[in-house]
Amino acid sequence: MIDDFCKRLVARHPASVSRWVLSLIAPATAPTPLTGAWRLLDRELSSEPLHADAVILLPQAPAPILHLEFQTRPDPAMAERMLAYWIRLHQRFHRPIQQVVIHLKPTTSPLARIDHLAIGRTRHHFHCLRLWELDAEPLLADPALLPLAVLARSTDPQPEQLLLRVQQRLQTIADPDQRRTTTTGCQLLAGLTFTPDVIQRLLAMSILEDSSVYQLIVRKGMEEGRQLGLEQGLEEGRQQGLEQGLQQGLEQGLLQGLEQGRRDEAATLLLRQLERLCGPISDAHRAAIRSLPIDRLEQLGDAVLGFRGQPDLIAWLECS
Repeated sequence: MIDDFCKRLVARHPASVSRWVLSLIAPATAPTPLTGAWRLLDRELSSEPLHADAVILLPQAPAPILHLEFQTRPDPAMAERMLAYWIRLHQRFHRPIQQVVIHLKPTTSPLARIDHLAIGRTRHHFHCLRLWELDAEPLLADPALLPLAVLARSTDPQPEQLLLRVQQRLQTIADPDQRRTTTTGCQLLAGLTFTPDVIQRLLAMSILEDSSVYQLIVRKGMEEGRQLGLEQGLEEGRQQGLEQGLQQGLEQGLLQGLEQGRRDEAATLLLRQLERLCGPISDAHRAAIRSLPIDRLEQLGDAVLGFRGQPDLIAWLECS
């Protein structure tokens, strides 16, 4: 799931991701600014199963290729894979190739520091970036790169403060759909280093506040408060009843509505993630997921990271 998200991130923002990577691997030689079209190339490199995470044609002469691979855990065969990718890319495009492996999850494994292959007289070099060692500031400055920022190195004294800064930057994204998509990505990648309760506390609310369901709940609570205030005002006096009714109605309506909205939002987010992982979900299973209480939805959110397809989802629901 994380691998798929990183591929979609590059597909949506190839220029932002490429500029950031190039600033790290070739700061002195990267043209400033890069202009022209940023083209994503076909990631299928042969008739045999060999899929690169992202292949980008850079807008500069002689139109070199940037090949990116995202890793959540060290792979002993990574160097051999990068050589295989390079050979296929060279055979297909005959252009200069820059290859970069981006390690996402902190690890002390020496495999995360391998940046070349040496077998006999064969030598192949590629770039290796460890996101937890990289400065978070350039990622925080670009809304498109905020999901990567949650895993970067920060000067904040407490790790949680980095999530607070990400949450503040999320609020500056004007487009609601982009804000929701980016927040979902931040939550997903933050799960590699932060606990679910920290993520829920620091990042989940930005989705809720943008939700049309949340806004509807707020309006409904205000209407109920006005109605209750008018009813009490007839019995106790118009002014006093209106004030008390408004206050009580707003408190009760917002508390009940926020709880329902939180559950609905969590169910909608989970369904979206499950469809990406498991494919179309039947109406019966959709209804079963939407009927789950909030604590079970949170448990499902933890379990979904281990799902491999529809059978895992069905088995989990049958045990609920």
